[in-house]
Amino acid sequence: MKYGLLGMAIASFAFGQWVQIRRDSFGTPYIFGKRDKDCAYGLAWAHAEDDFDRIQYLIALAKGKLGRIIGKSGAAADYFVHFCGAFELARVQYDSLSASIKEVLEGYAEGLNDFARKHSHMVRDRKIFPVFGEDILRGYIIVLSGMVGAAQALQRTMSGHPESHELRVSAGSNGIALSSRKTEDGGMYLLINPHVPLEGILRWYEAFLHSEEGWHILGGLFPGAVVPGLGTNPHLGWALTFNWPDFVDIYQLKVHPKNSNLYQIDGEWKAFERKPIKLEVRLMSSRSGNGVIFHPPKPRGPVVAVKKTLERSIFGPVVRTKNGVFAIRFAVERFYRAPQQWCEMSKARNFSEFRRALELQGIPLFNLVYADKYDTIYYLFNGLLPERNPKYNWQSILPGDTSATLWKRYLSVDQLPQVLSPRCGYVFSVNNSPFSTTCPEECPRPEHFPATHGWEWNRHNNREKRLYELLSPPKISWQEFQAIKYDRQYPKDGPIYKIWSSFASLPDTNAPNLREAQQLIRLWDFTGLGENRVAPLLMLSSTYSIKKSKITAKKRLEGASFSLPSNLLWEALRYAVSQLRRFYKRIDPPLSSVQAIEVKGIRYAFDGLPEQLAPTYAEWDAKKGFLRVLAGDTYIQFVRFSSSGSYPYIESVLPLGVLGNPANPYYDNQLPLYLFRRCKPMTLDPAQIQARTVLSREFILREK
Repeated sequence: MKYGLLGMAIASFAFGQWVQIRRDSFGTPYIFGKRDKDCAYGLAWAHAEDDFDRIQYLIALAKGKLGRIIGKSGAAADYFVHFCGAFELARVQYDSLSASIKEVLEGYAEGLNDFARKHSHMVRDRKIFPVFGEDILRGYIIVLSGMVGAAQALQRTMSGHPESHELRVSAGSNGIALSSRKTEDGGMYLLINPHVPLEGILRWYEAFLHSEEGWHILGGLFPGAVVPGLGTNPHLGWALTFNWPDFVDIYQLKVHPKNSNLYQIDGEWKAFERKPIKLEVRLMSSRSGNGVIFHPPKPRGPVVAVKKTLERSIFGPVVRTKNGVFAIRFAVERFYRAPQQWCEMSKARNFSEFRRALELQGIPLFNLVYADKYDTIYYLFNGLLPERNPKYNWQSILPGDTSATLWKRYLSVDQLPQVLSPRCGYVFSVNNSPFSTTCPEECPRPEHFPATHGWEWNRHNNREKRLYELLSPPKISWQEFQAIKYDRQYPKDGPIYKIWSSFASLPDTNAPNLREAQQLIRLWDFTGLGENRVAPLLMLSSTYSIKKSKITAKKRLEGASFSLPSNLLWEALRYAVSQLRRFYKRIDPPLSSVQAIEVKGIRYAFDGLPEQLAPTYAEWDAKKGFLRVLAGDTYIQFVRFSSSGSYPYIESVLPLGVLGNPANPYYDNQLPLYLFRRCKPMTLDPAQIQARTVLSREFILREK
């Protein structure tokens, strides 16, 4: 069937509800449908074609059946599904969604079910299917519960150390928006740049959606998502970066001395709610490295049922430990609004509509950086945070015997740190403090916000300090904007300075190998360029010492709030010297010789260091002798809006492509672009899309 430009690559729909999946030369799917539901169906099918195993992993988690696929670790995740109340919440709240959003969720589920029926040999466990819209909603609730730190809080509490809970994130993201005040050509610029592991369950995927009901967006999403979580439409775009205020509260309950089924609240005894649950564990499950499944054989072996009992208090689910009985509380009851909020954000045509979508407050976290064609830029420290009694220390264990610590309402969007179209012409977020996100004179001030939410957990970091240096010129060109994203220079007054100075300030030694290493480190220029000959030595030394000291990534990369004993520093230097001499016969090989992405058994040299604007997170492979790149830029989208243009100019790159299976050529066909810090041109123009793409799949959907 052929379509003219007026048809915009969509069927006429005269004979039914048509869905088209078109693909470009990189395999990126472009999905056209008459209704949003049709697009959701096409997205599910396209993503399943590309990465069905990861989608099944998340669907199994959403159904509480991951233990059937990966055994004991999956059953532990299934326990968390019950613990956070996802089954009850999704069942009760599903009908509260708008009819249009339920249709989207159900359309996505239908796409997965039809794909599974057509490709039954790829189904990992028959009990995963069929999938329903409620399952997709439950997946959102579970993933967001993990992202706000509920699983971390549960783990710390079960280990007997609830007081040590602090939300920890090892990587980050970049989002930058410039208004016409700041750009040489008068355009509005936006950088969308999440940083997560290159591989993993939450692997970025790029897709375009177009419906006659208002969807018209290109962006990135995770498996199981019905709409891009970040991206660009003809009018506006937004980036998300991780933030981590204090989302989770932990209470110590006062249990009756003679009846452990009772706890005290306001001087009265109240019974725990108790609910039996059943977990399923496959005893001989298939192997999956780091939970990533690449077309393994179907899981084999018997499945056993494990019975557990969940308890709840008025503060939330209960954890019994040898150190006491605790309850964990977070704003999970609002998470069901997340898919609706993302859908409304993606359809917004201006800032007012976008801001109205934010007021749903279903997305409980993320810094948000926004730009549009009307010259509006915006930063929001988005968070679903409760109104907390200021008489208590909410970053500590709270008393669970008083309703004074039982919060009932949330801060509104207006009560969160934010910046709207500052005079200096820029806003940004690089996982840093919400009080340093634009020019200093226009930043939010911490004294204007309640002190009970752990704002200080989001510290000043290297990327923030470097951005202030790079954004100092009065005007920035498009080429300079792109160069900022690919910058591999540390600020010399940033937290990384403390790590470097720990080694550089060691007293002189007469040991030849160590003396040479000392002299080398003292000459470091704070860059992570490929030709840098100090970076490998410093990376190996610092990661060795930090790992030995069990210092969190957050402390070393942001606050640098640690000190390392000199004997450990010497030990780390000796280790780094020995490893480099063993594999490279010298201690100063260039970074490009030591650090690489390994794809299909082939190593590709790569530069960059942790916590740079062009970050690279690598781990030393002691068997093969190289720094193996694990994380960094996992999706990049550059956007330039013009007030006179119909569509923005867009470039993007997805380092390991849209395919989750390394056996497919689309898996790594964007890697050459990524290695040379380049992007591919993209478009929102349906006529251009028709010219650049080929028809991959076409469906006629009938009402069920």
